Amino acid sequence: MEDLRLENHRNNLVDKASENHGEEDETGDKQSWDDNLVDKIKDIIGYEFKNPNLLQQAFTHYSYLDQDKTSTTSYERLEYIGDSILSFFMAEEHFRLYPDLPPGQLTKLRAANVDTEKLARVAFKYKLHTFLRHKKPLLAGQVII
Repeated sequence: MEDLRLENHRNNLVDKASENHGEEDETGDKQSWDDNLVDKIKDIIGYEFKNPNLLQQAFTHYSYLDQDKTSTTSYERLEYIGDSILSFFMAEEHFRLYPDLPPGQLTKLRAANVDTEKLARVAFKYKLHTFLRHKKPLLAGQVII
């Protein structure tokens, strides 16, 4: 029951956050949707980030950056290290939970749990894709409901 309440609360927060991207606030000023990005995502996932700049970087597609494309402030470097860390933690967890499982089966289990599609489904469930900063009109259309 508690899980259902938490799920509903997070869904409501996601819906509210999605509705307010780039809209005028009470004073009539145009808000940049990323002004409250950290707070909105914290409310959705229930985690407070020690370095909010990393969160903003994680939601920045390279197309959002200046034309020189030499900047390293997009999500790509974080994705590089994050994939390895996630894989490590999944491997460690499976190693402890399944002491009799042979290495080949452990590898398949880890691969199934760090699968791009599975992670994308979780991001979609919480509408995290709506926070992605990008300048690629076709990117938004690639999210299939």
